[in-house]
Amino acid sequence: MTTPETSAPESPTIRLRRSDERGFEDMGWTDNWMTFSFADYHDPDWMHFGPLRVMVENHIQPHEGFSAHPHRDAEILTYVSSGTLTHGDDQGHEAGISAGEMQLISAGSEGMVHSEENHHDVVEQNYQMWLIPDRAGTDFAYHERGFSPDERQGQFRCYVAPYTSETAGPDGPMPVNTDAYVYAGLFEAGDRVEHALARNRGAWVQVVEGEVEVAGVTLQSGDGAGIADTDALHFAFGAETEALLFDLGMDVPLLWT
Repeated sequence: MTTPETSAPESPTIRLRRSDERGFEDMGWTDNWMTFSFADYHDPDWMHFGPLRVMVENHIQPHEGFSAHPHRDAEILTYVSSGTLTHGDDQGHEAGISAGEMQLISAGSEGMVHSEENHHDVVEQNYQMWLIPDRAGTDFAYHERGFSPDERQGQFRCYVAPYTSETAGPDGPMPVNTDAYVYAGLFEAGDRVEHALARNRGAWVQVVEGEVEVAGVTLQSGDGAGIADTDALHFAFGAETEALLFDLGMDVPLLWT
């Protein structure tokens, strides 16, 4: 958690994105809910929040998936909330990402090719998020990080952080090529959590499932909110909840939009 440098206005700036207002596509074998403009969905009012450029909620049907396809110049996060997503790439990585686990792929400036498939008999649900790198010329890198339900209960656990000596080890957060800290947690009704925000930082809160009140608004399953101009977030959970939290440097240069 970060420490605020200065006090902030009493009323934070909020960008509210309700679940049913997101872009939607039903491909038969998967349905995708898009917070920001992505692929064939375009809304000029919803392009990014700081370096957070893509957030898609996917539900992949059994024995279906995304066949091999390329990416470059993107920090790609995939958080699985139920089921198992099987990944393979042209750099030799193969892995099954299961509930509570997050994958980080730095696609690099030279790019990579990967596939994402559900090889199992139940629907797989994940959130895929892209962060914009803060510089050109990044290298490919692959990481996985997971916490058990007990380790996530009642707190936001840090999965991703900017690269420093603290993130270099196998037990630290996964290192990302931009100014972003990414957390996930599980909460019970009645839980209360605080997260400090430093100057010039914003937070995106995404509710995977459940209900939380933060910054004066109530968010439910699928809802998200970008919050800035405050020195702290105060979370009050109204139900069993799984949520993602992004702590973002809002002045990161955008290599692409």
